[in-house]
Amino acid sequence: MLLVTGCGGGDSASAPSQDLVFTVNVNGWGEIWLMDEAGKARKQLTEDHPLESEAAGNTNPSWSPDRERIVYAGSGDSVLQDPAFEEIYAMDADGSNAEQLTKNTVPDFSPDWSNDGKRIVFSRGAVLAAETPTASLYVMNSDGSEQKELYRGKGVLLVSPDWSPDGKQVVFTRVAYPTGIPVASVWIVNSDGTGAKKIASGADPAWSPDGRRIAIATGRDKFGKTCFGGCQANDEIYTVDPNGGSPTRLTEDKSEDSSPTWSPDGTQIAFVSDRTSREQANEIYVVDATGGEAKQITSNEVWDLEPDWK
Repeated sequence: MLLVTGCGGGDSASAPSQDLVFTVNVNGWGEIWLMDEAGKARKQLTEDHPLESEAAGNTNPSWSPDRERIVYAGSGDSVLQDPAFEEIYAMDADGSNAEQLTKNTVPDFSPDWSNDGKRIVFSRGAVLAAETPTASLYVMNSDGSEQKELYRGKGVLLVSPDWSPDGKQVVFTRVAYPTGIPVASVWIVNSDGTGAKKIASGADPAWSPDGRRIAIATGRDKFGKTCFGGCQANDEIYTVDPNGGSPTRLTEDKSEDSSPTWSPDGTQIAFVSDRTSREQANEIYVVDATGGEAKQITSNEVWDLEPDWK
């Protein structure tokens, strides 16, 4: 996941470029990177894979609303492959001034900044190494203080939370294991932890900047499948209303499309796909928020994952 620039170009007459922050996975080690909306000007923000380390590195990046800070999950100085060492960190947009926000003996991950910049929602695991992993949603102030449970996961994983633009709700992925195979669905909960409800089948929800639509990855059309032990339908990118209505399909490819994120102006959605090489690479693509042909903006021998744009 390194210094090779992505393909694609920008229109000189368009609005100023807004950088995407994303994860680069190199042989299991995560690095946080920046690039412009054309997939160029790639800049590495966190360290290379240390020798002898089996840790996960740094993942799950999310912009602060003023785009001056990035919050992410990191394994710190640990060299062990143990999710219990994953904590929440924040750093400046140039990779400097990294600060650890959580410190405990359970995994903290999937952070997302509220639009007012005052709070961060994240997932806190309880038994990730168990046969049925469990994680709940937590909220804290942006400096790491006043950590409290927002919504408890009971025998399920609650992950990839995303604040609504008005800060009144959080949309998230709920992963259950009714037969041992993960089943994902998209849920919404009020910011005080009440009113949780399912709105769609799928995962990786992301609110549009105006709050009117939510992008999700869903296999509802069963168009293509991936088989590792068992077979599951591949996901496509859709948008839905906040109540789950009016589903609109944006991509149509037999590959796996995931991790949608809206452009700051709400006109485009970036996402991850393995359509170029099912086994060796995941790249980042961009599609209009109304659908159409997706444009590949990265091309590497590493995995580019978890983009955050807005």
